[in-house]
Amino acid sequence: MKQSFSQKHTPNTFFWGFTSLLLFVSFLSTAQLRPLSQYGFKVGTGISKTAIIDNPSNITPKYRNDFNVGLFYRRNFNKFSIQPELYYQVRGGSFKATTNFAETGNSILRNYYRYVSVPLLFGYEVAKNISIVAGPEYGYALNANTNKGPDVASDFNLVGGVRIDMLDMAHLFSINIRYVHGLSNTTTKTYTPTGGAAIPLTFQNRTLQISATYNFSDYYNWWKKHGKSTKKK
Repeated sequence: MKQSFSQKHTPNTFFWGFTSLLLFVSFLSTAQLRPLSQYGFKVGTGISKTAIIDNPSNITPKYRNDFNVGLFYRRNFNKFSIQPELYYQVRGGSFKATTNFAETGNSILRNYYRYVSVPLLFGYEVAKNISIVAGPEYGYALNANTNKGPDVASDFNLVGGVRIDMLDMAHLFSINIRYVHGLSNTTTKTYTPTGGAAIPLTFQNRTLQISATYNFSDYYNWWKKHGKSTKKK
């Protein structure tokens, strides 16, 4: 009897695949020691939306994908770490309404919130090469008070997530998965229902980020140890 190889992907397939990835990452590290200081750049993508708190309007927030890129510095203390960053990101998502927006003339309004963000993350290694991270993040909107930008420039957030250190021979890469929860109201807009009074709106940013960091410092140290000897040969 011939066996068919077409199979549907189930939640169990995803679970075992993700578990295998974590075990493989742990295997890569073996007995490598984490450097005291690390710095480099990061690049990734984010799935974001603008949440409307206690939404009284006819607007429904929608998600959008955008990129983020920047720099980081990490100081390691055994299982603990402190990591400030400076990076650029786009947030905001889009809005869909049952009536047309004045800005676009149709029922879709695409937000484009461009931020320079500065998080300060505290990490703790809960398993080999896997750390939980959390901390505050401040964002400054580069396009505040424009058609597609937020009405307020400053944006305060809380960040939580996980970092997976790919500790190969050069200690070069880390994978970061984070949720960024906005605390600030990014709008001064109001909603006026038919025959009613104006109601102030509260918009807050929500973002799920996936990014990779590349450690310049570790590459330089690796090159000093291995690159020069290879070159001499």
